[in-house]
Amino acid sequence: MRAASAKLIALLDADQFLMADLYTITTVQNDVYRYTNYDYDLVVGSHVYKSDGPIISREGISLSLGIEVDNLSVTIDVTDDQTFEGIRVVQAFHNGQMDGARFKLERIFMNMNTPTDTSAGTIKLFEGRLIEPELDRNTISVSVASDLDDLNVQMPRNLYQPSCTNTLFDSACGLLRQNHVVSTTIESGSTASRILCTVNQPQGWFTQGVIEFLDGGNKGLKRTVRLHESGALLLTLPLLEEPLPGQRIKVYPGCDKRLETCDNRFNNRSRFRGAPFIPVPETAV
Repeated sequence: MRAASAKLIALLDADQFLMADLYTITTVQNDVYRYTNYDYDLVVGSHVYKSDGPIISREGISLSLGIEVDNLSVTIDVTDDQTFEGIRVVQAFHNGQMDGARFKLERIFMNMNTPTDTSAGTIKLFEGRLIEPELDRNTISVSVASDLDDLNVQMPRNLYQPSCTNTLFDSACGLLRQNHVVSTTIESGSTASRILCTVNQPQGWFTQGVIEFLDGGNKGLKRTVRLHESGALLLTLPLLEEPLPGQRIKVYPGCDKRLETCDNRFNNRSRFRGAPFIPVPETAV
């Protein structure tokens, strides 16, 4: 059952109303984009839902009993001029800028005599995370998975193995990503696969870590660091565009899941969840 205000219930009982869909996209960086399929911009509460943004269409909502994951299929049609934070919408999805973004679908009802009066409130139809985008030049086809998808985890959770079963910066690891980020700039001589920059950490500190680009055509793009040499970060995959000197980047350390790394690099031995002292498997003769 979905909650509705008394005014909305009265409006629906009158059987003469207009309705529109409202779409809210929230990225993991907390950038929020609001759109509607209505002919005019709508102000709902203190938020403006734009009618001249990307054209968002959807299929019917799939709802299931039990623990099967509910989903919603969404298509986003854009022009070359429409951007997310200065990056073309399709490129923003390609760069990974929209990875993990949340999508909320609401429906609003309005009196036919006051077609922009949104005071009756909304009904939330669906909410979840954007997954598995398929990209064309001006079209993104993407699924929205409900939060039940988070239950799709490996069982049992705890395994006996020498390396740590945590993922760096997850809730079990306990470390905060923002406490270990290094902000710096790209230096001359960098290429699409090799980033030159100044960091104070010793060689190898950022191996298996992540580099995030904040400026230029690579804005929003993240790449895994294959190898951290002295003054250089080698990337697992090349960038879409050649980086330019002076562009800002953030670099996050890597973790090889060994006890020594957890202890010496992060001082986080109490949360280490490996079993480095278990006996080596032996064959009985």
